[in-house]
Amino acid sequence: MTSDAPVPASDQAPSLRHCEQLGLELREYREHAGLDAAEVAEHLSWPQTRLDATEEGTRRVTASDLKALLSLYEVTGTEAKRLRALRVRASKEPPAATVPARYQQFHELQSAAIEQRTYAPTLLPPILQTDDYATAVNEHGSRPDQQTTADLAKYHVQQSTWLLNREQPFELHVVLGEAALYNVAGSSRTMIRQLDQLAKLVKLPHIHLQILPFAECGHATAESSFTLLTGDQSHPWLSTDDLLTTTCTNVPSAVITHQGAFATLTTRALNRDDSLDRLHAIRRSHATASQRRPDVNTEVCRRLRTKFNLTIDELAAAFDCSTETIGRHLTTYKPTDTLAEPIPYSMP
Repeated sequence: MTSDAPVPASDQAPSLRHCEQLGLELREYREHAGLDAAEVAEHLSWPQTRLDATEEGTRRVTASDLKALLSLYEVTGTEAKRLRALRVRASKEPPAATVPARYQQFHELQSAAIEQRTYAPTLLPPILQTDDYATAVNEHGSRPDQQTTADLAKYHVQQSTWLLNREQPFELHVVLGEAALYNVAGSSRTMIRQLDQLAKLVKLPHIHLQILPFAECGHATAESSFTLLTGDQSHPWLSTDDLLTTTCTNVPSAVITHQGAFATLTTRALNRDDSLDRLHAIRRSHATASQRRPDVNTEVCRRLRTKFNLTIDELAAAFDCSTETIGRHLTTYKPTDTLAEPIPYSMP
């Protein structure tokens, strides 16, 4: 770099978060190179919003993204090495957000944990929630303000995404009550997207999911949700929730009792493969319920198909719905297509 290269942002604003510091420096190097944001976005085939978020420090910068920017700005040597190290530090910090007071201690412990064990009998825990599901779950809480609800949901999803995708993610073991997969938060489509996301997450090697079937829920151990967090050197912590508070304790008697309860739940729950099979089956039942739309007249749909020989695509366009929905209405309806009955314990 020439002698009039930009002064590192770390010398100007030491209080900045690493991601903000990196974004500020990248903007200064772009300006020093005589490029405007539109030119850089076009050169890299990026949407300009992606570059803007990078420079604002609100987006995670990947190693390949940084390599492309440094090459374009002709940043080499020790400066390039320093920025790469800064990117690594930025990738390890939690998302920038105002932590709700009730979650401050829990998320400090969670961020430092190397293992999390969670039991959730009726709703998916925040670490597994999608944005829409989190919004639906929180909308009837103690603070029903819509903006507050959306911000809280966004915070949960940001925290979870960071925890599960950082370079050294912790081990996550979740036992879900089967009811948590049936209880509809928001809409059937919200649930379908949520279960699709869950199916992707459980394929990651550091995430272990077990489903506790309805047939195994008739005992006190299965009644209340809780989370156990284990740090690198610290004693395990127990976290419990109610409508207003999140309580954390490391009192040995409470922790040991819940460790025993979690061990019991894991022995009663389905194994990983059977849990994934059950998850897919419940997802199909939600899809079946959502695809038989009441505003699509089944008889008219079939008549158009047979009399005018309309294709599935043409019918979908006529009824303004998906081809999958049309397919459901063209098949024979069966009472078992609804969500009225849970999936049987014994899977075929």
